[in-house]
Amino acid sequence: MTSIGRVTGDREVVVPLLVHGQNGGDRQVDALLDTGFNGYLALPTHVTESLELHKLGREQVTLASGEIHLVGKYEATLGFGGTVHSVEVVEAGEPLVGMSLLWGFELRIQCRGGGQVAFERLS
Repeated sequence: MTSIGRVTGDREVVVPLLVHGQNGGDRQVDALLDTGFNGYLALPTHVTESLELHKLGREQVTLASGEIHLVGKYEATLGFGGTVHSVEVVEAGEPLVGMSLLWGFELRIQCRGGGQVAFERLS
């Protein structure tokens, strides 16, 4: 298993990701693991703009509160699980890793402050 994240004292799982921008720049993003989000990755608007991500259009999303929003949808490239992935990114208030990015991996979380988060590709 590859250790890739950590558990905070606030009981949140943080996964560091390197997102590659269209402008040739890369940005390290600490994203929260959100198993209620079925997309790949959510990023704040200022991050999608600074990386000049390729805009795919807009997408309707339903928040946990039940509110429906229309947000920008982008394409990004990032390294995850030992391979490079081209993924869809939606705009959100904070960086989030969703279940689509985790699909095909086993996830282990040490549920304590400072605990490790590890992923392994399923065969």
